Amino acid sequence: MSSNKSKLSTRETSMRPFVYSRPSISSISIRVLILLSIQVVMLAVTKSFDSLYVVLTAVLGSLCAASLNYLIYKEPPYHAITIVIQGMIIGLLLPANYPIVVVFMLTFGCIFTARSIIFHGVNSWINVSAVAVLIAWFVGKIYFPQFLITSDLLTVRNPSVYLIQNGVFPVYNFDRAFISFMNTRVFSLFHVTVPEGFISLLWDNQSVIPAFRFNILTLISSIIIFADKSFSELIPTLFLIVYALLVRLFAPLINGGAFNQGDIILAILSSGTLFCAFFMLQWFGTNPVTLPGKIIYGILSGVVYFAVTGCGTSPIGMVYTVVIMNVFNLIIRAIEERKNTMIFENVAATHPPVVSEVK
Repeated sequence: MSSNKSKLSTRETSMRPFVYSRPSISSISIRVLILLSIQVVMLAVTKSFDSLYVVLTAVLGSLCAASLNYLIYKEPPYHAITIVIQGMIIGLLLPANYPIVVVFMLTFGCIFTARSIIFHGVNSWINVSAVAVLIAWFVGKIYFPQFLITSDLLTVRNPSVYLIQNGVFPVYNFDRAFISFMNTRVFSLFHVTVPEGFISLLWDNQSVIPAFRFNILTLISSIIIFADKSFSELIPTLFLIVYALLVRLFAPLINGGAFNQGDIILAILSSGTLFCAFFMLQWFGTNPVTLPGKIIYGILSGVVYFAVTGCGTSPIGMVYTVVIMNVFNLIIRAIEERKNTMIFENVAATHPPVVSEVK
């Protein structure tokens, strides 16, 4: 008996009772940081140095906040990664001409206050980056761009074409060549033509706010993020579908135009719609956990975004939407918790625990 016991005590065993249904927060954070860094690199490639300085300053502010947070609470290293991501998002959502001193103070102050004083952790019920950008909007509204589309222009069919033809959005040479080829070889078979400029809107629309620019990179990033279930694709998908339908059906009608004539392309490819939908709308701890909750959250976010932004070119509408939906998420999560409690109480009442008497 003693020999068997000694063999069992010296034998190495490995118990692995858990299986991850999705990647951990640390692995998701690293992936998101890499994807956002590609957009920062594109600022350097396109020689957008003013925007690059703003983003790097915001990252520096977040690093200082992360360092001070570590000295106080000795949090795990991956917490610092999420803090840096928050700083990078803040920088990408600020215009290129925003004063970098204010960027540093704003980023450091908001992140440190939220992470070290109020919430003390990764998860919080509100998106700190969105709050910081809103504060930046109220402090320096003059630095943000104006709406590019007026109520009169909304009544025109395809206002995006009007803006492109008037030089508001750039048209690159490769755009002209590609659209010309498609119109000649493909679209001519259906007796339709596509105007130049839509490929340029996807590639780089030259917005002064970096997060609004590289829509094609944002789309590719979303595929990578959703491929391994890092985030749920249900919420942004419902958000985009609902918003696109509302824009198509009602945007011109509200301004005296025709029904079902809204410009979906302009709405989706401006205002940072794709960036915020994929990187901000379901930040850690700010979205529901149940399927019905996610469906309600996705649909409601599309309705709120349409009410706040209209049909595009808003400098701050998506950030407002994220903060508003954070508040609605509290209500949804409270309902989810209440429902789970009721289910548990019903199960406990109908299946009382069996207690066996020990003799």
